[in-house]
Amino acid sequence: MQKYFTILFLFFTTLLLSQTGRISGTILDSKTGESLPGATILIEGSTRGASADFDGNFSINNVPAGKVNLVIAYISYTSKKIEGVIVVANDATSVNIQLEPSTSQDLMEVEVVVTLNKENNTALVLQQKNNASVSDGISAETIRRTPDKNTSDVLKRVSGASIQDNKFAVIRGLNERYNAAYLNGAPLPSSESDRKAFAFDIFPSNMLDNLVITKTARPDMPGEFAGGIIDVSTKSIPEKNFVSLSLSSGYNTQTTFKQQYYYKGGKTDWLGYDDGTRKMPDVIPSIKDYPDVDKKAQAKLAQDVNTGDWGTYNKKFSPNSALQLAAGYNIKYKERDFLGVLASLSYNKTNSFTKAVRNSISDNNDVNRPSQLDAVFNDDTYSESVLIGALLNLTCKLNSNNTISSKNLYSLNSEDRTIIRSGEGSLHEPENATLSKTNGFWYTSNKIASSQLIGDHYLKALKVKIAWVGSYSDVKREVPALRRNTYSRLKNSTNPDDTVYKASISPSSVGSDYGGYMFWSNLNESNKSIKADITRSFKISPKINIEVKGGGFGQARSRDFTARQFGYTKYEAAGVVFTQSLVALGDGEIFNNQNMGLIAPGSGGFKLNEGTKPRDSYLASSKLNAGYLMADFKYNQWFRAIFGARIESYHQTLVYKDERYKFNGLEITKDTTVVDMLPSANFIFSLNSKQNIRVGYSQTLNRPEFRELAPFAFYDFTTLFLTTGNDTLKRALIKNYDLRYEIYPGSGQLFSTSVFYKHFDSPIEQVASVNKDEITYINAPEAKCYGFELEYRIILGTFMKNDSSAVGKILNNTTLFSNFAYIKSSVDVSTQSSIRPGYPGTRALQGQSPYLFNAGLMYVDNDKGYSLSAIVNRVGQRINVVGNYEAQLDIWESGRTALDLQVSKSFFKNKLEVRITARDVLAKWQLQYYYNKKDPNANSSLDKNKDDIIRTIRYGTTYSFQLTYKF
Repeated sequence: MQKYFTILFLFFTTLLLSQTGRISGTILDSKTGESLPGATILIEGSTRGASADFDGNFSINNVPAGKVNLVIAYISYTSKKIEGVIVVANDATSVNIQLEPSTSQDLMEVEVVVTLNKENNTALVLQQKNNASVSDGISAETIRRTPDKNTSDVLKRVSGASIQDNKFAVIRGLNERYNAAYLNGAPLPSSESDRKAFAFDIFPSNMLDNLVITKTARPDMPGEFAGGIIDVSTKSIPEKNFVSLSLSSGYNTQTTFKQQYYYKGGKTDWLGYDDGTRKMPDVIPSIKDYPDVDKKAQAKLAQDVNTGDWGTYNKKFSPNSALQLAAGYNIKYKERDFLGVLASLSYNKTNSFTKAVRNSISDNNDVNRPSQLDAVFNDDTYSESVLIGALLNLTCKLNSNNTISSKNLYSLNSEDRTIIRSGEGSLHEPENATLSKTNGFWYTSNKIASSQLIGDHYLKALKVKIAWVGSYSDVKREVPALRRNTYSRLKNSTNPDDTVYKASISPSSVGSDYGGYMFWSNLNESNKSIKADITRSFKISPKINIEVKGGGFGQARSRDFTARQFGYTKYEAAGVVFTQSLVALGDGEIFNNQNMGLIAPGSGGFKLNEGTKPRDSYLASSKLNAGYLMADFKYNQWFRAIFGARIESYHQTLVYKDERYKFNGLEITKDTTVVDMLPSANFIFSLNSKQNIRVGYSQTLNRPEFRELAPFAFYDFTTLFLTTGNDTLKRALIKNYDLRYEIYPGSGQLFSTSVFYKHFDSPIEQVASVNKDEITYINAPEAKCYGFELEYRIILGTFMKNDSSAVGKILNNTTLFSNFAYIKSSVDVSTQSSIRPGYPGTRALQGQSPYLFNAGLMYVDNDKGYSLSAIVNRVGQRINVVGNYEAQLDIWESGRTALDLQVSKSFFKNKLEVRITARDVLAKWQLQYYYNKKDPNANSSLDKNKDDIIRTIRYGTTYSFQLTYKF
């Protein structure tokens, strides 16, 4: 026993007396930004050091605490000494090193001496400067200095990007369908079933290594984008072991401690998933076996089915809450990084309330008649959202030339909405004017699992780099027991019976106009992909270098979607009369079991009808095979050309049932294969070490999503629109032209101005169909999009050099950044405009804003642990839904300004951080409207006195308080 105590004593004594730290970083070529594998770094006066791996990364472990000098050397590069590097016990010091290529006049003993503050500039800015494409990004070094807690917060700091709903990215003003999301080089599954979008708020920021948005295409990049590719890279091996715990609570001006209406859900709703309370009852037969005409069987089925409590209740909104637990471990072998483990678990519960007014307007397309207001609906939506995210990364560094990683993500996201609607209809007919009230219960659950296996290898003898990624993701989306019940009465009738609210129950039909409606849907989608790249450099002469890169990509997606629709209807048959008094019962009792089927001899209650259509289910799959070959040609240090081509073969299959499937058993299959050759070329002219001119051309594309093709029709209770797919859609081809001038003054600063032009052949847009309030998708003939961008990020202290005053120190810690984009888009609608004389032959591209503005001011004092930031975002008005040119004008969405403020303070040697955030401080109304039909150009700003407002939505401001402790 004494022996074991002795061992434990020595172990803990060693830990207590261990006063060593770690130095890590990256060694890069100062001119090209390329990594320098094999470069050596030594601690002066000792034998302790390291060599850079194939990515230029290095780490020196167990460095005695104190101040040391570093000596860095590499063949054909000028050696460098960095003085005054402070090593802190049990902590990591980051050093990013840039070596200058030596000239023939350099002597071997020449050594450049610098200090850490001058040397340690943001590595990502250097890589951005030397990137083959136009790109913007943010590195782990910068993220560490910001108070951002998740990836959507980080994205706001990237030039040219903005965030919608605190999670969806908009690049260059183009909506989410034109942007692609990737994680560590592998495609991310869409977190939304009906749109091409990924919710970036599920990644904690302390797990990011960097985030880069690429705006111009290359052959080694996927061909499906037009705005940008967002590539999120998570950390591999942490610099040091850590465990952090973050707790936060939030107050919203429209929700917290205010009245909340809700319905009774499941016991596990707070965990983000339904416990089976909303599950479709097992006694409901399949579509094939459902009794369509047997009213007695439908009545019996209504008695056997229990669809839960339809009543609404009220309580007080609780504050928003969030928790995040993260840990990282660096396991060494012979003082060398060997195994890295990163894990994170986050929980976020957000309450929200939106107040919306919806106007139904007719005759809005006839210039000879005034617009007619038919109905007004007031919607109060009470929502609870739960997000649970888990991340686990394992990285094994076998040696300096081989690394294997396994990176895994799981996300569980649910939203539970209770919608209370009051309305007034037939306003133009006072004698028939009606009042209505409707309750809706809408629960949505999304589950996303993504796993990647990543390999990076360097064959030193052949000077060949090999990188590969295998990825699998699974998406499950459920809408269980969406329910809706509607009551109405006459407004001006003198008959007392007509002034009593009665449920709108149909004798046999199931649809959006009737109460007692129920909907269930399930979506299961899997996504498999594999990617491999091989790179080899050839030095032709001292001035000419060519890097050849080739590779392939394969992806297979499959989706299975099913939906069922039901409704309670009146049970009337031979000898059975419906009991009319039932429709006057309230929500909490009308659909109780005692009111189902035959409730007394000759007295009928409710029966259960099915409204499912054959096309409410579909199967879809796609296979994408791609290959590319490209060359990166460099002449001296002032000219670079990156050119090549990518070929993509895309095979897509859609299977859905014929409208008379129940009688003929026929299924319709849409099977298409399209092969595209996508050339691209990027030219970079380096005027000097800090200035570039970029010229780029590329061809990309945009494919229709499964949902946009499927003829399934879904009625959105909140917007009053019925959305239907279109199986005739084809992919859009996009030609991109870019010209950019950029300056990199150093210290992470940049200035740039860009002009771009994009030509869309057959762009996909969301449009209103001829049927009123129905939305579908079409290919417009063509579209053009062009504009310019101005971007800058600057440290204010740059204007006051060597100022050691208090003001100078503040300015040295303050960064100002901004991005402004002016964008003009036009779609050729000359063929449609002939239907409506006077309408112009062009309009804006659906979802395209004419301008985008981001600006921010960030102050970070690492010595005192303070951080303050203010970020403002403004996106201009845009077409939300394209009109059909016969019965309805384009529906526009007004611009909206969002302002976020944040302040944080660290305590106890940065172990504890306190953060206060104010989101959406301005809390502006969001409007949707028709432009005045007598203004056919539809290009002026919103005029509330002339234009027809069809929907207004009010948002609140959220204040949050967060504590984070690092163990």
